[in-house]
Amino acid sequence: MNIFINKNRKELKVKKVKNKIVLFLDVLGFADLTVKNKLDIDAIKDAGGPMHKRINRIFTGNNIPNKLTETFASFHSTLEGGLDLTRLHCDFTSITFSDSAFIVTNNLNDAVTAINYLMQRFLICGVPVRAGIALGTFEAIRFKSDIKSESGEHASQFLGTGVVNACRAESCSIKGMRIFIHPSIGKLFKKIPNNKSLLKDCDNTEINNSIGVKKELNYWDYNVTDEKTAWRMFQKMWKEAPEESKKHYLATANAIQKMRIAKGYDPIKNLNRVSILR
Repeated sequence: MNIFINKNRKELKVKKVKNKIVLFLDVLGFADLTVKNKLDIDAIKDAGGPMHKRINRIFTGNNIPNKLTETFASFHSTLEGGLDLTRLHCDFTSITFSDSAFIVTNNLNDAVTAINYLMQRFLICGVPVRAGIALGTFEAIRFKSDIKSESGEHASQFLGTGVVNACRAESCSIKGMRIFIHPSIGKLFKKIPNNKSLLKDCDNTEINNSIGVKKELNYWDYNVTDEKTAWRMFQKMWKEAPEESKKHYLATANAIQKMRIAKGYDPIKNLNRVSILR
């Protein structure tokens, strides 16, 4: 076989990929939920649909949704509603799959607004989520979905250092429902005016992780009514959590304590107390 090469052709120029801000969020303990609960597709569809379908399922004697159904449906409905509302104020791209999502934007303020609001709503809705935020490349290559009667082909092709960094920040071994900041984006936060209440240092026992995560976002910015609801739901989740997951809730409670103090609120005297005062 002969291969002809055109010596007069111009060199191909590699397109320079611009860095973006990438958020990755993931439901804590979802794998265990999937293993321990029945996969009821009809219940998941009803739980994530209109209210009348959920009510009808209960009153017609159908099975009440299990924890897997509740968590999966609540994650996606909360995410969708939060993104729709956030999109009124911010520009971003979102990619959702299973119990995870990526949010990509060019603006740090937009990224902070989006993830803070989502974390607040997830807590109120009883969905345990942890997130990472990072700086790096992100390119969406191809998305397709081809569904036939008995088969289907789906593809979500995207990549970049921002994807890697955000995932590493989220899974950096620090426990709890929190938003961890990858070192790649640390310098950008320094440019935000009055960022002291926005950032919080992780505990000294947490900062020796292999990724170098030392700070997290302070997302605790509720009005009085929503704060009481969020704390009450958090306590319910903590009480119902399996023993092996309670370490995440203790870490979250300690983080919330520090986030509240940074906002100027009095310390919570008993982290297991169901009600909260402000």
